[in-house]
Amino acid sequence: MAITAAEADLRLIKIDLIDRNPENPRIHFRQKEMEDLIESIAIHGIQVPISVYRDGRRYTIIDGERRWRSALKLNLAAIPALVQQKPDKLTNLLLMFNIHALREQWDLLTIAMKLSTIIGLLEHEKGARPTEIEISRATGLTRGVIRRCRYLLALPTEFQRQLDAELKKPKREQKLTEDFFIEMERALTTVERAMPDVLPDRSRVRRVLIAKFRSGVIDNRVHFRHIARIARAAKVDVNVVSAKNALEQLFSRNDYSIERAYEDTVAGAYGEKEIAARLDGIIARLSQLRPRDIDGDLRSRLQVLSQLIHRLVRQ
Repeated sequence: MAITAAEADLRLIKIDLIDRNPENPRIHFRQKEMEDLIESIAIHGIQVPISVYRDGRRYTIIDGERRWRSALKLNLAAIPALVQQKPDKLTNLLLMFNIHALREQWDLLTIAMKLSTIIGLLEHEKGARPTEIEISRATGLTRGVIRRCRYLLALPTEFQRQLDAELKKPKREQKLTEDFFIEMERALTTVERAMPDVLPDRSRVRRVLIAKFRSGVIDNRVHFRHIARIARAAKVDVNVVSAKNALEQLFSRNDYSIERAYEDTVAGAYGEKEIAARLDGIIARLSQLRPRDIDGDLRSRLQVLSQLIHRLVRQ
């Protein structure tokens, strides 16, 4: 295990003796972020030393690759660094994960690609597959982030490459984001479980949905949650055949949108279910009131509600 930063040796190291860490999950360094850091270092210098470990006559970065890259751009001769003992591969990865868990978040895809390596190393070390809790404790990642990473890890290479290409762009220019793919995969997983015959070729459906998103037929990634609701049509007593037909049409190359498929099938049923749940809450609250607890404003609202209920129930 590497020594702590408090025990590390602070040195000024020649910049040409330092190498990037091949295990660093971070692979994208966006131009605007780098330009801002370079400008700051040019004015104020490097205020926080990088962390490295010694490897023969050279040094490998544990933390601070952006500062090192900026120093290279500025042609600095040396950079302050805390020198630690060389860690094993698992410790090396876990050090970087835990350092960055306390700071800005990496792109989720970069975390996911290294997370599979960490899981394999933890499994080898303990002789059993690590649990989600154990992975969380080791990496500093929340269990929610770990689950999201698994959706990205399950993507075929074709779609991981599409996402990687998007991540190279500035944030404001990214369209097919990590959240887009996660929402899509969650929805398709639900369809696969509830109506497997509707999804014989998941990758073909992915391509259709991506094309619809790019063209604007699907205009919000959150709408993917409606796909899962359509797949669970039986739970709200909606005709399963009509739900399947809507999904098959949605998964074809046309202008049929998720919103339209939702409205054509289960929107009414889910709307009624939501109203019923709210009414249960209202009934529970009203049952606790006594006539003297009701003021004029509440009384008038209850009278309106009573009239609406009477009209609806009478029909």
